[in-house]
Amino acid sequence: STIVGDDYIIGYLLEKYGPNPDLFDRKALWPIEFRAFALATAEIAAELRGNPGRTQQSNARPDNAAMKPIELWGYECSPFVRPVKEKLAELGLPHKVVSCSRGSKNRDAMVERTGRFQVPFIIDENTGIEMFEGPEIVDYLEAVYTTKE
Repeated sequence: STIVGDDYIIGYLLEKYGPNPDLFDRKALWPIEFRAFALATAEIAAELRGNPGRTQQSNARPDNAAMKPIELWGYECSPFVRPVKEKLAELGLPHKVVSCSRGSKNRDAMVERTGRFQVPFIIDENTGIEMFEGPEIVDYLEAVYTTKE
């Protein structure tokens, strides 16, 4: 079966993995269930940060869209993953996010592959590079996937 839409996804995740509804006050979830609030605060935060990731960099390589997708391992709420996601978007690079939140099989797969858990982590099949550390990844993407103006 397919689940479409944020509201349905949140409801499904709460039902499937959330706490017993008899043991918590559902009103405590209003920040994620009240869609208008979530969208407004996300827009305000993006605006305050200059809307990173919303427009393509002028010096992005013209062939970036034809590249193999770069794997970005991380989890949604990590502040270290966000700048990498934004840089991938700004460069117009196809990418696949491999979610490895606590308890996921992907986290175990990362430890098996690299010997440790740390995000962000990228696998770039275009160059054969695998690397950790958000600032270094952003610098790498900037060096490899831009033209020199």
